[in-house]
Amino acid sequence: MKRLFSLLWDGPPEVRLRAIAPDDLEDLRVWKNANREAFFFKDEIPPPMQERWFQSYLARPQDHMFLVESGGLRAGCMGFRIQGDAADCYNIIGTPAAAGRGIMSAAMRVMCSHILAEHTRDIGLRVLKNNPAATWYQARCCYRIAKDGPDYHQLQLDLERFQPCRYEKKEVLGP
Repeated sequence: MKRLFSLLWDGPPEVRLRAIAPDDLEDLRVWKNANREAFFFKDEIPPPMQERWFQSYLARPQDHMFLVESGGLRAGCMGFRIQGDAADCYNIIGTPAAAGRGIMSAAMRVMCSHILAEHTRDIGLRVLKNNPAATWYQARCCYRIAKDGPDYHQLQLDLERFQPCRYEKKEVLGP
């Protein structure tokens, strides 16, 4: 059984990163499909494909996906996976209701603070150059361009600019 946890920060804004559960799969699927032009995988994801992804995700202990909540709002999702000595952040999607409220920026700060505290100092992500979030990662989340690919940026958390935050981690049993 996968070891799951939630990360809580009392903000502002108040943010909770809760390990995803089966009841979250439809929201994750809808959000990813609505934003698929911003991601490397551009095909529409049908429910059976989402369920297969979830089952394989549960089998990967170094892969963590969270639902981002603030107050009663389901603000989006984000995840990271440990690959060797590095963390790869992925599937960062904010909902329109969360836009401009600082929730997703705060959630990234909490997640990266957790990765630094418990896993590695090498935190990166790949983002398509045409993804509207490419500049957000740099301006609001303290990432810098480490390498340019033909259609993407390889970003690295800039540890000189990043300010870790205090958060609370709560362990929970998985599905």
